[in-house]
Amino acid sequence: MRAAVLLGSVALLAGCASLEPATPADYTGPTVNVADQAVQVSGQLLHVFEMTQVDGRRLASTSMATVRANQGRGFSVAPVALTNDLPLRPARVRLQAATQYGAPILAMTNPTCRVDGDVAFAPEAGKAYRVTGRVTAEACEAWIEELATQQPVTDKVSGKGTKS
Repeated sequence: MRAAVLLGSVALLAGCASLEPATPADYTGPTVNVADQAVQVSGQLLHVFEMTQVDGRRLASTSMATVRANQGRGFSVAPVALTNDLPLRPARVRLQAATQYGAPILAMTNPTCRVDGDVAFAPEAGKAYRVTGRVTAEACEAWIEELATQQPVTDKVSGKGTKS
């Protein structure tokens, strides 16, 4: 699992060239905002809940932005959370929940989790949303919630927790 997290981080950095905006260039209608979330657990660890794709389009992600912003900081990490404006129409979005350490070596020697998957999302006008979730020993999960009510509006993407 730890090797997979390290390889996933390398793949994230290698695949940056083909990223697209969440809203297609030819779309001119209303949009809604969906914010990623990065929870600071310690000076070396974040729990990241993010949207990485919309209808098959790969997005810039909080994970990638955080890695770039923290290069050269040694083992410490500070979050960089991104937001996306999505067209006001039903979409298929890929969500991800993951632990993110300040240095790859920490992911090889500490508990990690990473889960991603696609969910249906039908945003409503006038509302704001965020990707949220939980990382525990038992489960690693992500979903989208309405920001004002903190109520889930998508199914959960779930996987194994940090317990090896």
